[in-house]
Amino acid sequence: MTSNDDDRPQSDERLESAKGERDTALDTRPRVLVVFATRHGSTSEVAEAVAEELRAAGLDADVTAAASAGAPQGYDAVVVGGPMIMGWHKDALRYLARHRDALAGRPTAYFIMAMSLTEAGGDRIDGVPIVKDPWLVKEPKDAAKLGYRERYARPAHYLEKPFKQAPRVRPRSVAFFGGSLDLTTMNIFEKLFVMLIIGATPGDARHWDAIREWAKTLPEVLIGRQ
Repeated sequence: MTSNDDDRPQSDERLESAKGERDTALDTRPRVLVVFATRHGSTSEVAEAVAEELRAAGLDADVTAAASAGAPQGYDAVVVGGPMIMGWHKDALRYLARHRDALAGRPTAYFIMAMSLTEAGGDRIDGVPIVKDPWLVKEPKDAAKLGYRERYARPAHYLEKPFKQAPRVRPRSVAFFGGSLDLTTMNIFEKLFVMLIIGATPGDARHWDAIREWAKTLPEVLIGRQ
């Protein structure tokens, strides 16, 4: 006895129909590229956490290293993150420079991992909204007369090079979070810079609640989805 499509149980037809609807839904989800620069992996973990929150909100998020990341064609928005290592990680800056034209035409957000951040007042830099990890930011001893370490750790100073590398890219949000510092992975010059100039304390200062709370705002900030 042979069978044909009319002989299939209705339950099978419903399953196939549901599968088709799911595939269509996946194809229409906004796509976000999360690009990270890292030295020993801690920032990649932050990028994955950001992507997890984007996916939880119904977006399609891919995570890739800045050193090998291509142009963001096919993506609706881009998030770029990296640590401060004598300036923002070079791979993050190079990614901005390589793809600044493509990024200028897309909603973007940055996150910067640091071991020190000076409270300079305000929630915008050159019109760009900023978010500061409350566990990281510190009030200056004298707001009218900042010391060298305090001036260096201002949000505006951290953003000078990213803005210079891609001046037409205006991120919709820039977040500053505590990073992870392991002196055993640094050369002598980096150690001296971190200890004498920054005055940072080694250890893992990543505040996961702050990271994930910021990531939860990105669907609305980048895509307009609540």
